[in-house]
Amino acid sequence: MSFSNPDEDREALFAEPMYVDEALKRERLVPPLLLSLPMIAAFVWLWWSDGSMTRWAVSGPQLAAGNYETILLHMFAHGGLAHIAFNIMALLAIGPAVMERLGPLGARSISGFLLLFLGCGLAGMALWLVINPASEIPMLGASGAIFGLLGAILRQPDPQLPPAPLLSKAMGKAVVAFVRLHIPLLIIFAIPLLFGSGFFGLAWEAHLGGFVAGLLLAGPITAWCGNRADWYPIRDVEDGTEDGAPG
Repeated sequence: MSFSNPDEDREALFAEPMYVDEALKRERLVPPLLLSLPMIAAFVWLWWSDGSMTRWAVSGPQLAAGNYETILLHMFAHGGLAHIAFNIMALLAIGPAVMERLGPLGARSISGFLLLFLGCGLAGMALWLVINPASEIPMLGASGAIFGLLGAILRQPDPQLPPAPLLSKAMGKAVVAFVRLHIPLLIIFAIPLLFGSGFFGLAWEAHLGGFVAGLLLAGPITAWCGNRADWYPIRDVEDGTEDGAPG
């Protein structure tokens, strides 16, 4: 996708815009950082005090014992340094693309991002609990929520347009284009899934549940945020003209 000629066909659905204001790039990182910083702080605190974050993990027996706080806390807990490192990298990689679709930085776009993240995380937890209701091994991590952000991106391949219908050619093209253009990002997402719950403490059910929730929540959350991208024209300092208006 290029801003240099708005009339050209967009052959690459997910290509990086040719001209994007640096301040706008920084603004897109605000919500991912709002989530990353408490994750890092909690990781350091609990590993320093307890040696692990398992008391924030969620499971059927934990909920039956009345530990309902784990419904939210498990999304900010991680099983080790590798686990949190992969999740933070993925969140900072995919978060700005989500914010691009939620409009200019503000209370509504930040709230939409947080709602999408938490909603996908809860959906991932729900599917994991349905399949593993009595598991003594708890589940923890933000991977389900982050997979949901990926699902939302795939649902809306063009930030200028509303999310595509789930069963449509646009969705098919979006999946093919995303895989072709973002192989390194997909590797980041795939590593925790390939290692599985034995290494990271997070099951594939949570990844799948979060991803499906992202596909479903992209429509209403994007509509609530205004159905607009966060782009704005960039003024060319050489000739005084505005370049970059979305076509």
